[in-house]
Amino acid sequence: MKHFFVLLFCLPLLLAAQNVTDEEQVQATFGIGVVPQYAISNGMRMDLDFRINDKNHWLVIAPQFYLRNDPSFTWDYNSMSGVGVELQHKVFLKRKFRMVNPYFAYGPVFNYFSVKDDGLTARTFAEDGGNYIGLTEDEMTTRIYKFGGNIIFGLHYFMLDNLYLDAYVGTGIRFSYDNQTSGLHGYYNDWWLDMGYSGTLMVGGIRFGVMF
Repeated sequence: MKHFFVLLFCLPLLLAAQNVTDEEQVQATFGIGVVPQYAISNGMRMDLDFRINDKNHWLVIAPQFYLRNDPSFTWDYNSMSGVGVELQHKVFLKRKFRMVNPYFAYGPVFNYFSVKDDGLTARTFAEDGGNYIGLTEDEMTTRIYKFGGNIIFGLHYFMLDNLYLDAYVGTGIRFSYDNQTSGLHGYYNDWWLDMGYSGTLMVGGIRFGVMF
């Protein structure tokens, strides 16, 4: 519910931005951008924007890549790799680009992570002529599948010719599943930035890029 009130607070600001008057910008049909805050979670995201009609509707395809091969105080797993993609239907509130362009966007998100960490694994062993299953601490691989969706509101600024800066905020939901037995591994679900998080969350950040 608190996420909903944040969106209500931001919406009037976005609508007010429509009153900013300036000369029209180049009416682009394709854009490419990066989202630098993904580096916090050892990731990289690139946004590909495609205009899908002659008005103000765009399709955004945002592939994501994650990689870390050494543990640290912040991320204490042994290694991690992952991929993901977010799709957005983006609707600008102005038909033609100006210097400041408010918009809203929504769409699905999918992520896959492969995490190597120390945990309890099941091992079979023979003793006194019988076969048994026991637990031993060893490195294990947890595969995490995360699905969800976002809805965001943002302001798209043209700074120099085709160069833009985009600031956005919104809310979303995630559902995470993994391939390991409950209780024998890390959940990676301590807070909403974790790989295995399930629940509602706030999304937001900046991106920058160019449009053609």
